[in-house]
Amino acid sequence: MTASEPGKTVKAKDHRALLAQATRPDLVIDLPDARTPAEVFETVAGRMAELGLVDDAARLAAALSRREESGSTGVGNEVAVPHALIPAGPARPVVALVRVKDGVEWHAVDGRPVKLIAVIAADEGQRADYMLVLADVARVFLGEYQRNLLLKERSPERVVRILRLPPAQSRLARYRPLLVLAGAIVLAYFGGSLLMRSVQLPAGGIYEQLGFLKYNLSPWLGRQALVVAIFLGMVVGTLLFWKYRLAIVATGLAALLLAGVMDLEHMVEYMSLPTIIFVMAMMVLIKWVEDKGVFRYIVLKVVERVGGVPWVLLLVLMAFSVVLSGFVGEVSGILVTFGLAVEIARRTKTPVLPYLLALVFATNIGSALTLVGNPIGVYLAFVGQLNFEMFLRWATPISFFSSIAVGALIILMFRGRLRTDERVNLTDLEQTVEGIKPADLRLGLLMFLAVVLLIVMHARAEALLRVPEGTMLVVAPLAAVAFIIFVEQEKGKLLIARSIDWWTLLFFMFLFASAACLEHTGVTTKLGYLVMQAAEHSPLARSMGATGVTGSALVLMLWGSGLTSGFVDNMPIVAALVPVVKGLLAVGLPHASILWWALLFGGCFGGNLTMVGSSANLVAVGMYERVTGQSVGFGEWFKTGLVVTIASLLVATLALMLQVAMAR
Repeated sequence: MTASEPGKTVKAKDHRALLAQATRPDLVIDLPDARTPAEVFETVAGRMAELGLVDDAARLAAALSRREESGSTGVGNEVAVPHALIPAGPARPVVALVRVKDGVEWHAVDGRPVKLIAVIAADEGQRADYMLVLADVARVFLGEYQRNLLLKERSPERVVRILRLPPAQSRLARYRPLLVLAGAIVLAYFGGSLLMRSVQLPAGGIYEQLGFLKYNLSPWLGRQALVVAIFLGMVVGTLLFWKYRLAIVATGLAALLLAGVMDLEHMVEYMSLPTIIFVMAMMVLIKWVEDKGVFRYIVLKVVERVGGVPWVLLLVLMAFSVVLSGFVGEVSGILVTFGLAVEIARRTKTPVLPYLLALVFATNIGSALTLVGNPIGVYLAFVGQLNFEMFLRWATPISFFSSIAVGALIILMFRGRLRTDERVNLTDLEQTVEGIKPADLRLGLLMFLAVVLLIVMHARAEALLRVPEGTMLVVAPLAAVAFIIFVEQEKGKLLIARSIDWWTLLFFMFLFASAACLEHTGVTTKLGYLVMQAAEHSPLARSMGATGVTGSALVLMLWGSGLTSGFVDNMPIVAALVPVVKGLLAVGLPHASILWWALLFGGCFGGNLTMVGSSANLVAVGMYERVTGQSVGFGEWFKTGLVVTIASLLVATLALMLQVAMAR
């Protein structure tokens, strides 16, 4: 029985035989790069012609291109399965496996570049066998483990063996991340139990006055170990299962509730709903203003006047990244500037990667510029009772000088890759904003400036109206949302649906509530005590007294949050350290309010260390991969990000240390 006989069931061994006949080592092709699917098709067709499998390479390449035009064969997960039937084609179906190191843009269903391509060709009379081979190849590509093996294996013979008889992943390998997570939770529980029992808050003094000595007793010690295990499990789980981070924090919060560590009333209180409402309303406002074309129009007009010198254009875009991220948020800032950077790189014939790294670095530094630049700033403003004017006093100057230092470093590091003697005319970029209506532009700009002005003046307005601190921070963007819905009418519903990132908001809510349990059970009180002890015995404390103690605590907070934020999303780190700062304030550490700024700069600046350090990084990397068809290596990012992170943290350290005595 053959697979092509009509009306008969094809057995699994016949499938394997067909796939074995269709694959061969000399049809495993490695390409360092490819710009289009057509280049891949020409290469494969040429190889098949050389091997005598097809008579006309051009006809096969054309057939594959026609099939691609009817609908992308990029099935997602960096995989494509282009296929074609041609007259006088191969005697039996053949499969060429192509691996493109840097990926090729394929218009895949998930928008990602394609790195693994199985090109299937057969004669028109072999349709049944051809369909079976196509199904078998697609089945192999479904498995992530098998895809990784096919990409990593260097021997063509072994590649073909994997494709013909895909090895099953061992259960140990399959569940390794879960085992690592379980192990981390167990170790965190026993390690946390030992640590919490060994740290005894001293009797008498401020700890007894505040009622903190209860945290030395047995009922609380057990809760402390449990909270440490669950929260660290959430952090590790977020690292191992990034796509499912919302599920991870939801599970952790549910476990805390079931364990009786926290009740529903405290859960709602700890979710920092004012922060969530503010971020949600600003998402709607920023999306609406973006749709009006305001930000792109302003940046584009300035870029046109600067001229076509690559390093000058890069500095201008970095400056806009700093300002935009400071006032509209890091994600919106990078979307505007990086989109223009890609167009500029094409016209100036310079690589896109320097623009990617430079703009992300500038965006993360600029996100500390004002209260509204980053969810970290908004969160710290509500929990630390910081107003916009305080941000202008403490955060804006340090972000400004850090951005200058980083700009100089970027030009120094990328000067060779941005050097060109040719000035490129960029006036044609104006065509990209021709569709913007002047009335929409004015309305969007006026609404945005009005909200920013209310936020800037919120402390004075609250004092005038005699309302609680932070009220105007919530009222201003909420009023803007109401106005937008009235103006847009039915379109307002669609805007709300498109602009609010519920995934991120829910992640923040569950994370804030879980992190607050560290404070609720006394874990952060004891960690604060350890920080205080380390600071009191530091060289700075011996030479500078009380100011040196606070300075040492500042350095620990700034560099600890900065370096850890590079490897874990910065918000979990900041959320965990906020209660530590509150504890140090409660026990009377002199000038301890400066630690809020240490957390702000640590979380924002540390996000530059790796590509997973902040949301702006992930958004920009995704755009880069879609536009260039290439990926950014961890090492390539890290070697530049480490220099930038250390430089910016040094600027922040020096600036804050000089002002310790000025803080409350």
